Amino acid sequence: MLRSLFLKTIRDLRGQILGWGLGTGLLGLFIIALYPAFSDQMEMYTEMFQAYPPAFSAFFGDLANLAEWSGWLSVEFFSWVAPILAIFAVAAGTGLIAGEEERRTLDLLLSQPIRRWRVVAEKAAALAVALVLVCLLAATCLVLSAVAIGQTDGLGRLVLTTMDIVPITLACGTLALMSSVVFRSRRLATSLSVAVAIGSWFVDSLGKVVDVLEPYRFLALFHYYNVGTILTGGGELARAGVLLGLSAMFVAVSLVAFQRRDVSV
Repeated sequence: MLRSLFLKTIRDLRGQILGWGLGTGLLGLFIIALYPAFSDQMEMYTEMFQAYPPAFSAFFGDLANLAEWSGWLSVEFFSWVAPILAIFAVAAGTGLIAGEEERRTLDLLLSQPIRRWRVVAEKAAALAVALVLVCLLAATCLVLSAVAIGQTDGLGRLVLTTMDIVPITLACGTLALMSSVVFRSRRLATSLSVAVAIGSWFVDSLGKVVDVLEPYRFLALFHYYNVGTILTGGGELARAGVLLGLSAMFVAVSLVAFQRRDVSV
């Protein structure tokens, strides 16, 4: 069992990987299937959306580009799917250590010849792979849906944009892992992590239109999420680098904290 702790964690998450991956992909399929029906009347909708308050664009993207294929996906899919998958990442992240402790299996695991740092490291690596698999499943559904309606240009960018969800969800998941190690209570760790994740989405979004929040946007995790801009040839790799760096820091803190804490039995 100890030689396959990483694989065991992946196996434990397999149902969630399939459910969230296919569920996200099917939602994307539905949104893409609607595009041909709306594209013919998009000018009317664009004029209507331009009259909306700036806060709508702050939360959902540039509504002025809704008539374009990339704008449609950015607004209707990528603007909100990352916060939703962040909730999955938080739930999975808190379950890696605190879940084992709640089930009274963590002490049994640690009684085996395995170092504590390896438990945290392998479980964190499994979480990263799980998030990659979720996004790969979603990307597959999106590509197949795009091909089905004749949108075959930029399929590579579509895949990259979907995979760009991994860094932000990994940051949220490793934050949840760290919280569960530090605070020990899975419920408290989940509540705090969800509050930080969703709160950062609100702070970054509102910071675009609320002057008092604008100086604090850099503190929000979602400030470093590209929100579908890779589809149009934009996006900044440095943003993903920041999120991956934060994820590594959260895992490092988890390693140190788990080495020093007692385990409930």
